[in-house]
Amino acid sequence: AWTMLAPYISYCPENTTRLSWQNFPTLHILNNPNINRLASNESGQDGSWAVGDRIADPSISNITDSESCISAEGIGKSCGAAIATNRTEPLSYPGKRVYFEWDAPGQAVGPNNSYVTATTAGQPKFVGWSSQLNFTYSPLTTTGKNQGYTEQPEGFVFGDDGIINGTMAVMLTDLDLFVTPFNTTMVNSHIVALGLYQAG
Repeated sequence: AWTMLAPYISYCPENTTRLSWQNFPTLHILNNPNINRLASNESGQDGSWAVGDRIADPSISNITDSESCISAEGIGKSCGAAIATNRTEPLSYPGKRVYFEWDAPGQAVGPNNSYVTATTAGQPKFVGWSSQLNFTYSPLTTTGKNQGYTEQPEGFVFGDDGIINGTMAVMLTDLDLFVTPFNTTMVNSHIVALGLYQAG
């Protein structure tokens, strides 16, 4: 969690006790779904649909009215505030090719840039998908220096609840170590980079 929070913490008051935590290099999902679009999956593959370059920066919202779901009308189309409303088109789907780019270790992050990203892992070979009830892997295809892709896995946890659903931690690893939601920290020494993925 600190890896995801650190880029947003710029300052700590003087005389604050320094806390020790690990910060992994950032994993950028280049084609994360844009939740503000009617067709959320029609985002580019270059990361241009996020407002910034940090791990959890939101999708851009300055899109044309014809592409936006903000003012859309009809059941399952609008993404305006509503408690009991579902969108009919999922944000993501099994088999979707997900493109990544990841930072090298050694980046200054966190309060006063006083922490440095680091990893003890080898070369990335797998993508770990972590949710509250499941942890699964898919193979990583490396396409260049700190670039690659995978296919979003398919499967179910309980009933028709997909294994990739909601906002999930996604990580590149050098090993597909068997872990459960109760011992995920065992994978820490194998994480190359960490990011957030939006699915639905």
